[in-house]
Amino acid sequence: MPDPLLAASKTLSDLAPFLVVMAAGFLIGAWGQSARLPIAVLAGIILIMLAIGGFLIENGSGPNQAP
Repeated sequence: MPDPLLAASKTLSDLAPFLVVMAAGFLIGAWGQSARLPIAVLAGIILIMLAIGGFLIENGSGPNQAP
């Protein structure tokens, strides 16, 4: 059974921008947590949510549609 994330995307290169933004969000959030900067943690969370939202919008998969 194929992975739903890869099945919804045409190729792996289509996923690259979303994965880069998500990885940047995790790195910024982790750095903000270690530096005790709440604004950096918030920025990391926002980047992660933007990556997820952008992927859902781009691929037309949401609660009412099958991937």
